[in-house]
Amino acid sequence: MKLSDKLTMIQEQMAAQVPAEILAAFGESLQQLMASQPEEKALKAGDIAPDFAMNFNGESLSLTDLLKNGPVVINFFRGNWCPFCMAELEYYQALLSKQDGSMIDIEPQHQAIQFLFISPQKAEYHTALMDEKNFNLQFISDTHNTIAKKFGLVFQLDDQIQKIYKAIGADLSQFNGDDSFELPMPATYVIDPSGKITHAFLDANYMVRAEPDAFFE
Repeated sequence: MKLSDKLTMIQEQMAAQVPAEILAAFGESLQQLMASQPEEKALKAGDIAPDFAMNFNGESLSLTDLLKNGPVVINFFRGNWCPFCMAELEYYQALLSKQDGSMIDIEPQHQAIQFLFISPQKAEYHTALMDEKNFNLQFISDTHNTIAKKFGLVFQLDDQIQKIYKAIGADLSQFNGDDSFELPMPATYVIDPSGKITHAFLDANYMVRAEPDAFFE
């Protein structure tokens, strides 16, 4: 099953289980976001990726440091509370399960492609994913969406959606540790060792994601 098939199933489940008024609010908010064309402000293929520092396995490293070892795939996701993000992460975990969880050797280049999974939520929620789901992906906590802002991916939830998220247990002030109610558009970037973005997938519609299999071809 492709990731897109799984995401379609989640949409169908939500349509059957979530109250109509909440679905309508989600739909209206999403349409407004898409109409604003936030993708136009985001980095795209051909751009140079901004450097940034991160806590990588307890060590302070930069993107430049990682690129010395080969290409890097960066996946921006919203958080544990998002079922579409969880489906995407589970798909990546399955694909990387026979590797060390953070990189894979790709033929014919024989370069180790490193995968980073970045969200604005606090590190404790990434730890929970690793403990509860047995994930061994390389998670990075992007405090205040600092990295996502460099890629031009950040937007703010409207007041109505903020209230709905809180009501259904997705209190972003708790997950992310601030009251900005900002999120990154889900996006996937492939960055070559020179720092150039060679592939970029981003969509204001959080129910649409890149097919992970493409990075293993």
